[in-house]
Amino acid sequence: MSARKRPAECATKEDVRAEIDRIDSALVELFAERHGYVTRMAEIKTDPHEANDPVRIEAVVAKRRQQAQQVDLDEDQAELIWRTLIDWNINYEKGIIIARNRNK
Repeated sequence: MSARKRPAECATKEDVRAEIDRIDSALVELFAERHGYVTRMAEIKTDPHEANDPVRIEAVVAKRRQQAQQVDLDEDQAELIWRTLIDWNINYEKGIIIARNRNK
């Protein structure tokens, strides 16, 4: 594997693309790890309505917005990413809970 380059050290489009690919690969690994915890949460919850916790959602989004600001990432972009991720997770959890409750 080639050495990691900072953005300013990338001299070509290929250099930039290689770094983006490296980061994307790491993100997939992290999303997979997160997904395992989302699946476990769905196993713990008993009612599909538990999948949507507005207070928790707003707290998570606020934390990510604050973190984004600290690392010079557009807060609106971070919020959009996390709300999309959370919406997908809510539907995923509901599906697991509903299917499990049907099989009881």
